[in-house]
Amino acid sequence: MSHHTADEKAAEELSRNGLRATRQRIGALRLLRRMKSHPTSAELHARLLPDHENVSQKTVYEILDALVEAGLASRVTAIGGSYRYEARAEPHYHATCRVCRRLYDVPASADSQIRGRADLPEGFHIEKIDVTIRGLCLRCRDEI
Repeated sequence: MSHHTADEKAAEELSRNGLRATRQRIGALRLLRRMKSHPTSAELHARLLPDHENVSQKTVYEILDALVEAGLASRVTAIGGSYRYEARAEPHYHATCRVCRRLYDVPASADSQIRGRADLPEGFHIEKIDVTIRGLCLRCRDEI
C-alpha cells in the first residue's frame, strides 16, 4: 500500500481538478483545509509567508480564485468587508454575527426542506444551496 504525504495528496487533487500543483498552491490548499476559521485572502497570505516568503498578495488572490473555480474551496460572503474562504467539503451553511462579523459553520440539515418548498422555474435543477443566517452571536447579544 502506498503512503502519500499530505503535500503529494494535495498535489494529486490539484492535478485531478485541472490545476498545476505549484508549491504555493499546495501550501494554500493544505493551510485552508487546516484552518477552522474562514480567513480573508490577507489572513491566508500572512499565514503562508513563513513557508513561502516570496508569495505575493496578488498570487494568493489568484490561487484562491483558481481553487474556487476548480471547486476545491468556497468564497463566503460575510456582512460587509472582504470575502472569506474555506475548503470544507461537506455541505453546510453559515451564520454570521452582524456586530463582530464572526462566521460560524452550521450543518446543512434543511436542504431537503428548501428543495421541497422552493418555487423555482420549471425544469430548474438545483446544484448547490448556499444559506447565510445573519444575527447576533451570544457574546455580542450579551453586550448590547
